[in-house]
Amino acid sequence: MIEFRRDESPIEPTPQLKGVKCKLYVYSIFLGLTALPLAVSLYIWMEHNIVIAIGIGLFLYFVSAIAGSKLRQVSIPLDQRERSFSSFEIASWYVKRHIVC
Repeated sequence: MIEFRRDESPIEPTPQLKGVKCKLYVYSIFLGLTALPLAVSLYIWMEHNIVIAIGIGLFLYFVSAIAGSKLRQVSIPLDQRERSFSSFEIASWYVKRHIVC
């Protein structure tokens, strides 16, 4: 019988950042990914038309989804990419790995 050896590396927890500046970076990335498309579409709805607001809101939602997936590919370790992460956790990983807080 053939047994396959599985390389099981320990799963790293989501980084907990301690500095105020680091937390500000994480919250700004998180709000940029989640709340910015909604805020912009609501503003356009108030200023122009609901149809234009819906179109721009959907476009910005797709842009934020693409940006979130790119942040995920760049910052999360290879062995953990199969797991599901929220936008806040992705922002935490990105700040920890690339902004070096």
